[in-house]
Amino acid sequence: MNALTVFEQQLQPLAPRFAEVLPAHVTPDRLIRTVVVSCERLPKLLDCDRQSLFNAAMSAAILGLEVDGVTGQAYLIPFKDRAQLVIGYKGFNTLAARSGITITGAVVREGDEFDYDLGEGWIKHKPELNGTGRIIAAWAKASHVSRPPVISVLGIHDLLAVKNKSPGARKSDSPWNDTAIGFPAMCEKTVKRRLARSMPLNVMQYAARMDEAVDEQGKPAWIDPDRGVVIDGKAEPSETPSASDLIGSPSLPAKTESSAGVVVADPPVEGEVESLEDVARDMAKRGPKVFNPFYKTRNDAEKERLNKIGDELRELMEGAS
Repeated sequence: MNALTVFEQQLQPLAPRFAEVLPAHVTPDRLIRTVVVSCERLPKLLDCDRQSLFNAAMSAAILGLEVDGVTGQAYLIPFKDRAQLVIGYKGFNTLAARSGITITGAVVREGDEFDYDLGEGWIKHKPELNGTGRIIAAWAKASHVSRPPVISVLGIHDLLAVKNKSPGARKSDSPWNDTAIGFPAMCEKTVKRRLARSMPLNVMQYAARMDEAVDEQGKPAWIDPDRGVVIDGKAEPSETPSASDLIGSPSLPAKTESSAGVVVADPPVEGEVESLEDVARDMAKRGPKVFNPFYKTRNDAEKERLNKIGDELRELMEGAS
């Protein structure tokens, strides 16, 4: 019996605990599959402290984010001997959309037209067409139909300060060190994460605090359903509700009971979250090595949906190779 099979069996007893905190659209089996796929893609995770892997899986369950490493929502990353859940910028977008909030943002380059007012809550950004100037700032905006917008702006010195504190940035293959794609994406993620400090209380603030502890303090962190964010083994002192309370808060999609007695989630607002088919197309464009693990973690109903556009997906994968 190999190490991956042993780990999958160790996760199974945790399924009832995962079920208590997972949103209705993600089953414990699906979460476990995505965690196992992450370990299959990155075998170094199996060398990490086993409890840290369980903690990272629980954090992903509370946030309802997939960790297969291809959707861009969240990733399991080994830091020394610990596994750590790291949230991608798409993960922050997803968490916000579930609360009825739309997050936008971009990097600002030399030559762009850019102005903003933090007090009034507006940003004007007109990028230079085909501009390739160096990055000088990044901005993010959280919009809601019934609340004033929240904005965040970080200059390049602030962004580089975050990079310098990040333990992951010391690795040569870190996205922070990919000047063409990774660095701009990390700048966007960092400024979007800062929005949580000024937003109404929801589970996104737990996600942001955990991610900040790792990326800006270099400390391991995870989310406990009862204690909230735990940083380097110590729960953050807070008088705010527990993670379990926030999961059931009105700001997240309401759960209703169908006539068959099955708990289902209200559908997300159209256009706020990418459809399964759109995500699959994006994965297919990146080739079979990216698409196949993504497909492997889908449930039977989702695979049936993807099979209906199978010819299109195959053409996209052939074009990527």
